[in-house]
Amino acid sequence: MKTRITLLLTLALIVISVNAFAQKKAKKANFEEVTFVTSIDCKNCAKKCNATLPYEKGIKDCKVDLPTKTIYFKFDPSKTSKDKLAKAIERLGYTAEEVETVKKAD
Repeated sequence: MKTRITLLLTLALIVISVNAFAQKKAKKANFEEVTFVTSIDCKNCAKKCNATLPYEKGIKDCKVDLPTKTIYFKFDPSKTSKDKLAKAIERLGYTAEEVETVKKAD
């Protein structure tokens, strides 16, 4: 009985340690952001993009804004690139032109 309890406690500690390590590693990832102006023009276009684009490799966040016809991505540059994201939009049948972002002075 003692060996079972010891085994269970050891297993629980290993699981907790692995989980903590994975979370720490995930926080270290340097994410980049990019916004594209696209040719989406209706709710179905936005729905199609929302159903597909968030599942591209390396995507942390994806927002489709129909009124401004833009798609915003937060992504891991070690897994994907701006060019690959633009091509993913184009594969859906839309244009994708990167919007230059202006960085605020601190």
